[in-house]
Amino acid sequence: IISKLHLFIKEANLALNDFSSEKMMKKFELFLDELSNWYIRRSRRRFWKSEDDSDKQAAYAVLYEVLTTTIKILAPVLPFITENMYQNLVKNIDSSMPESIHLCDYPKSEESMINLSLMDKVDALRKIIELGRSARNKASIKIRQPLAELAFYIKDDDIFNFIMDQKQVVLDELNIKKIKRVDHETELIKYKVRPNLPLLGQKYGSELKIIKERLNSIDENELLKQIRNKNKFKIELKDGEIFLGRDDLLFESESTEGFTSSGDDSFTVGLTTKLTKDLIQEGIVRDIIRHVQTMRKNANFAVEDRIKIFALLDGTVGEAISSFEKLFKNEVLAVELINQSKTGEYSETFQIANQNIQFGIKRI
Repeated sequence: IISKLHLFIKEANLALNDFSSEKMMKKFELFLDELSNWYIRRSRRRFWKSEDDSDKQAAYAVLYEVLTTTIKILAPVLPFITENMYQNLVKNIDSSMPESIHLCDYPKSEESMINLSLMDKVDALRKIIELGRSARNKASIKIRQPLAELAFYIKDDDIFNFIMDQKQVVLDELNIKKIKRVDHETELIKYKVRPNLPLLGQKYGSELKIIKERLNSIDENELLKQIRNKNKFKIELKDGEIFLGRDDLLFESESTEGFTSSGDDSFTVGLTTKLTKDLIQEGIVRDIIRHVQTMRKNANFAVEDRIKIFALLDGTVGEAISSFEKLFKNEVLAVELINQSKTGEYSETFQIANQNIQFGIKRI
């Protein structure tokens, strides 16, 4: 995130007179999205852990630098909001700093902080996760349901090594148990290529029939390879040759058996869809965790509050919680799970696995 910050500063300085242009604002929105929906979200456990170690301090230091630098970038465009943020973030902490954000120097990019290779690798990691979520959506499998394995195809060995080095991020984000690489995308997904008849008909009219015949005789994998590498595909006709582009073709994807898959020109991701008893039970527990977290919020409990939980647990739900009790307690900060029907400070009843269960919670 620091690399992307300094890259953005460099671009913002180059376009200072036109910072509010649509192009620059779009880049800024993407940067803020990555800050909030990636760095901050991925660092929540680092922020919240009880020990004040170097990792926690580093997480806060990076966030502080990004926020204070970002408001300086925005100050010429949003003078009042950034001034208020500056007073809260900077002046309240360090009285030696300038009285106003508008008395600070405009940020300068440090080339040494821009690591394009690292940015490409992290972007690839996020793309794998994005495609994994897309694959889940195709099969209507919610993210709280754990899956056994993710398989992916990628050509670049450096990016592959980075993804495997950071595989725990993928496992956490997609709620899967294992990750592996496959030799070819056809192990996960198959593409069918069809002519875009309305468009080709407008372009080539009477030659459409022979174009369809040529496309039907061509190996679809080779056609797709040519489109990806050259953005066009050559077809020989009686009176010469024509080149078809992406818009002239329709691409339909189909997951291979046992997988739900999604992909693009660079990556292909497949998730196994077979569910074991353990996976189903863990999915039930993660669903209950979501409900209890909502209860904590509705009861106005503090994020760090430890709790007791009261519930009469039997049947499928009781068996699932018994199997994953440690996970359940850790996620909801419960120190004790009491098998009693008691409301505590706050209670709710909800349906899980076709069972109506009442949960009561009480702060320690």
